[in-house]
Amino acid sequence: MSTSPTELSVRSESIQRLYDLYVNDRFRVNRRYQRKLVWTVEEKQRLIDSIAKDLPIPLFLVAEMPDADGAYELIDGMQRLNAMFSFLENEFALNEEYFDLEALADTKLRKDSGDLTQRTPVLSRGQAVSIANYSVALSVFRAPNSSSVDEVFRRINSGGRTLSRQNLRQAGTISMIADLVRVVASKIRGDTSPGDIVPLRLMGRLSISNRELDYGVSVDDIFWVREGILRREDVRESVDEQAILDLIADCVIDPLPNTGTIVRDEYYSYTDLSDTDEPSEAANNFNLKITAYGEDRLQQDLLRVYDEIRSVLRDADERFSRLIGLGGGGRAPRYFHAVFMAIYQLMVRDKMRVKSYAAVAEKLRDITSGPLNVPGGGGDWRRDAKRNTIDAVAGVLRDAFEPSPDGDDLGRFGRTTEFETLLGNALVEQQLFDCKQGFLRLSGEREFDESSFDKICRTLVAMANAGPGAMGYVVVGIADDAADAEKVTALDEVAPLLYRGFHVVGLEREAKIRGESVNDYWSWLIQRLRSSLPAPVASHVASGSQFVAYNDKAVIVLKSQGAAQPVFLDDKLYERSGSDTVLVSTQDYMRVFARFSS
Repeated sequence: MSTSPTELSVRSESIQRLYDLYVNDRFRVNRRYQRKLVWTVEEKQRLIDSIAKDLPIPLFLVAEMPDADGAYELIDGMQRLNAMFSFLENEFALNEEYFDLEALADTKLRKDSGDLTQRTPVLSRGQAVSIANYSVALSVFRAPNSSSVDEVFRRINSGGRTLSRQNLRQAGTISMIADLVRVVASKIRGDTSPGDIVPLRLMGRLSISNRELDYGVSVDDIFWVREGILRREDVRESVDEQAILDLIADCVIDPLPNTGTIVRDEYYSYTDLSDTDEPSEAANNFNLKITAYGEDRLQQDLLRVYDEIRSVLRDADERFSRLIGLGGGGRAPRYFHAVFMAIYQLMVRDKMRVKSYAAVAEKLRDITSGPLNVPGGGGDWRRDAKRNTIDAVAGVLRDAFEPSPDGDDLGRFGRTTEFETLLGNALVEQQLFDCKQGFLRLSGEREFDESSFDKICRTLVAMANAGPGAMGYVVVGIADDAADAEKVTALDEVAPLLYRGFHVVGLEREAKIRGESVNDYWSWLIQRLRSSLPAPVASHVASGSQFVAYNDKAVIVLKSQGAAQPVFLDDKLYERSGSDTVLVSTQDYMRVFARFSS
């Protein structure tokens, strides 16, 4: 029987049945169109309160995709499902009482295995069972292809106006513009994932969390909020993505376009009334401009400028809004836009580099009382006024920049954010990521740790055996855990940098112990790896790996590319199993070899 977009089945499912699907990764989120997790703990508690009082809640809509192995792609209800399951897992309380993990077989099993911990005080067993048995309506849409899911998502979210305008523009839009905005915005927020499809079970690690939800990315730590450029609610409503859209437009369109709602809608071919799928002239022109610029190059340039602004603010130890003279609060998206574009003009178009972060910060200090003149009251930002403001700010900053010499390593810019993206992705996909504090022992004479080096070699080979197209990373300069970080602090007098649970300790300390420069240490390590790894892996590691300067720490990112055929190390076959490297038994060789078949 043919499958059509109108094939729907609605069934009643208990929360405990949905939780079973959840823990087995049968619910999946397509981040290309789905919102990030943004509900506050109060919003989650209101939903659970309705369930506890046996009040009706809206149905959940999922898509059953072809060849999805029985998994469901979430179309409507992601925030509500996450609220229900995070309550079952004791992430928040209802009326100061936590779900009884013993009341549900799956949560009891995870409690007994140590995956979940019972928090107190505990909800009564009877009420916990009642919540677990609560029935919801699950509507299953048999989707013939991904574009039909996009269209359904766009239509159900455009009618009720439950999403912000920028979310509606992004919802279901398949375009270079939408993808670029989403990826760059996610890297700046820190909620990136290795791919577009993510199990709902892992989305908590990518959520935008508030003060009472201790997981994901804290909204107060996100650049936009931390620097006083946007408010917490703005990030929830994707105003940060709108800000990225405005920056991309000004980077590729010449002369500068106006900035405003109507122009942004045209970029996405978005209207409130029309159902046409035909892109607007503005959208076509925008996509052509991005193609001519080069999507990868544009993303790199955006992150180069962003990282330099972060360095200026870190050196000044002051919030952006306060530095430019706006005080500690409020919103400053257009002020940031003007500063960003001025620095972009100097770095990218005029091929200059920052001469002194302190000098840039001093020139930005209280600049709103002078050349940084941004009209208030909302409305469009006209191209001429915007051009004059950007040029005026660039003129003020120019003395703090200098020409970039021929051969200047532009690749060093943008690596801070890309490095944080790598760490963020590792929270979701641990199989192709590993980290080590360094190559020297944390005891005795601090000699080179041959056993640790051999383990890194095995890990790089195991990652290459993930199959063609895979990409694995071993980062050296990150402590395995807090205990190792404390040892590094005690032995080397190095204060680790903490980023989302990772303790970055760097490797300059090891070069210092060996009495050589970081570059010499790096060259020696690459030669060791070349001589110790099988030829195809050695070649990829040597050409793709790099030293990355993360704030004041230098770390090594060793990159292992999926090989064209299985790779053996010392006549042994290794693969990754979760976050571990394991030896493959002879009887399992064919399973690994199958990854490389045509």
